Amino acid sequence: MLQRMRDNSQNWIAKVIVGVIVLVFALTGWESISRFTSSENKAAEVNDRVITRPELDRAVALQHRQLLQQIQQMGNDMFDPSLIDENLLRESVLDDLIDRAVLLDGASQANFYISDAMIDRLILTTPDFQVDGQFNADRFDAVIRGMGISSRLAFRDLVREELKISQLRNAMEATAFATPSERMHLARLEQQTRDFAVIDLAYSREGISVTEEDVAEYYEANEQDFMTQEKVVLQSLTLRRSDFFDQVTVDEAEIEALYQREIGNLAEQRRAAHLLIETDSIDDEEAQARIAEALERLAAGEDFATVARDMSDDSGSANDGGNLGIVARGSIGAAFEEALFALQEGEISDPVRTSDGLHLIKLTRLQAPEVPSLESMRETLEEEIKTGLVERRFVEASRELSNLAYESADLQEPAEALGLEVVTHEPASQHAGEGLTANPRVMQAAFSEEVLQDDLNSSLIELDADTAVVIRVKEHLRPSLRPLEEIRDEVEDLLVYRKATRQARERADELVSQLRSGELDTDALAAELGVEWDRHEALRRTSSAVPSGLIRHVFAMPAPSSERPSVAHFEQTDGSRWIVILNGVATPENLAEEAEDPEYREFVAGQTGEQDFAALRQKLKEAAEITRY
Repeated sequence: MLQRMRDNSQNWIAKVIVGVIVLVFALTGWESISRFTSSENKAAEVNDRVITRPELDRAVALQHRQLLQQIQQMGNDMFDPSLIDENLLRESVLDDLIDRAVLLDGASQANFYISDAMIDRLILTTPDFQVDGQFNADRFDAVIRGMGISSRLAFRDLVREELKISQLRNAMEATAFATPSERMHLARLEQQTRDFAVIDLAYSREGISVTEEDVAEYYEANEQDFMTQEKVVLQSLTLRRSDFFDQVTVDEAEIEALYQREIGNLAEQRRAAHLLIETDSIDDEEAQARIAEALERLAAGEDFATVARDMSDDSGSANDGGNLGIVARGSIGAAFEEALFALQEGEISDPVRTSDGLHLIKLTRLQAPEVPSLESMRETLEEEIKTGLVERRFVEASRELSNLAYESADLQEPAEALGLEVVTHEPASQHAGEGLTANPRVMQAAFSEEVLQDDLNSSLIELDADTAVVIRVKEHLRPSLRPLEEIRDEVEDLLVYRKATRQARERADELVSQLRSGELDTDALAAELGVEWDRHEALRRTSSAVPSGLIRHVFAMPAPSSERPSVAHFEQTDGSRWIVILNGVATPENLAEEAEDPEYREFVAGQTGEQDFAALRQKLKEAAEITRY
């Protein structure tokens, strides 16, 4: 019992659960699938599982933002978000949601089970839900609201479902293995080297022009590419919990009353040590005899710590003389607690029986509580009282703002009633804004039918535990075709680039054909292009000596024959071409030792497990009844 009390470390299951949750919220962010919804609100139905349109909208918005962040992290700050194909993105996200629903059904069919106790342990031990190392319910609520999750029950449902999917995946991947031939094949691929020469064929804009007719024709044929984004100009009213701290006052009597409650809760500290004779492996008579022996040694004047080191079966405390540290009420079994709290400092109890065995308990130190002065606690007490008052005022104001926004034709009346400022924001699209308009929940509300089409104020939107907002669309900027005069240079540049890269590709085709036929040799090609061949020998596919894109192409080329090398050309990221001559492919003969490398085993088994899981997902999908709306 006492040893278990000291064991407070998280087991591997809890750590796996935390990892799953982090992954889910980083990549998806959707809530648990709704079971009850009208047909008008359905995006898809998988067997008896419904994917709602709001759920799909949230997932699309999050994926859109993540895509833009990835592009910006790559250094492209000038990327135009309108170039993202919204329909394609939406279809891709819906496919992911359908796959998720299919896997959940598969996990249910396999009778996978996640206990409530496991989820409780997760919630209590997740650091994001803790304050000063202890679980905090308010913190928990704030975090899940920030994730866009409406309730604790929805959070638990999501975790349960994601863990079931993880169990299903692990069932496939944990049973995968690597055969000797597979490991040898991987070793041969890994150790293979290639000899090749490469030369650049740059594309050139020189001498390329486009006519006015070309520009006009392309513009007319691709009008959808030149539409402005649908945007809204929003007005908002924001309630912040922090704004109410200056509006509440604390009475001295309240401070005094709270102080008395606080010092009344202070408890004495009892430090204890014990000696345990376990009874699970010996009979009661032998246990009584050992306890009697310990009592005799203590009566003879031996130190309690010495006797505990020699005789106690509690290995966790025996090495420290039986020391248990500070023991608080309610933290230990009733019999042990009753005996301990009946002792005076330095006293040793009579034998005490618990489910673990027989104990001798010593109260090693009794420390009276230190009572702080009122003045030393005044600031903390005042802050605590203010926090409670602010909480009530914030809840009342939030409710009042929600009601006024529902009843008012604009935001002016609620603003005047609550002393708030109506803020107008810059035009923003649904997936690309700044500040408030970057919040997916705000923009989802802004583009809802009630707010956008019916010209109503939104309902109260909780941005986090301390902030709530109501919005209204001041102006709706519908998509419109950008005039040709505005984008003429952009279109001309695009057409010139396409012509230049097409010419480079056609030229590369011609040169490669001549190299293959023998009409042109490598020296003549280098002279014609005015650049030198870059030659590489014995490069492996993991080499960083050349661009990764080039090395991938080189290792995808067919091996050269004995008569002639293998020749090909490939596009570079800027539209130029690589012309490659593959001269040789070599694979070491004796790779038995390499094939036994544990990394090869793990890699092949991992790949096999992923393939098995993908095959299972496809089979489940083929067997499912899937309806898209």
